[in-house]
Amino acid sequence: MGAHHSTQSTTAYCEPRPKGDDSTSSSAFEPGGKIDPSLTPENAAAPIVPVRPAAPMPQLMRPETFEEKLYRKFTSEPLIPIGCFTTAYFLATGIKSFYNRDPIKSQKLMRLRVGSQFATILIFIGYAGWNSFTFEFAPGMANPSEQFPSSSTGSGSGEGEGKQK
Repeated sequence: MGAHHSTQSTTAYCEPRPKGDDSTSSSAFEPGGKIDPSLTPENAAAPIVPVRPAAPMPQLMRPETFEEKLYRKFTSEPLIPIGCFTTAYFLATGIKSFYNRDPIKSQKLMRLRVGSQFATILIFIGYAGWNSFTFEFAPGMANPSEQFPSSSTGSGSGEGEGKQK
């Protein structure tokens, strides 16, 4: 009823091969293995590494201050801050008229605030589209005028030119 044991062993022993047994090649890591003398450090060729001239260290840009960034943004996109100030003015004036219990003026100013916010967002989208617009068809590809150059060598209708009868 027990397990049936086989007579073959599955254990591998590290024993030297008998001399004259050249049926398989031996590894240098096995006992009695051969080391190829051409692979020793004395015979190894040094790797060829190209030497580059020393380049100067890249200079890092200093961080932009808040005032510098504000000035840069105001000069590149001047309509956006104007729209923001207009929206803030209509908001503050509308809250003040609401506080003074003038509902008609308050409602009018809140509507103007929404309109100025909408205009500011449209201006922002316009600036973003304008800054990303290029006249290139596809970067890295040839323009149609470069693919099919027009020949301005002759005049006329082109019929019969260059043909022999």
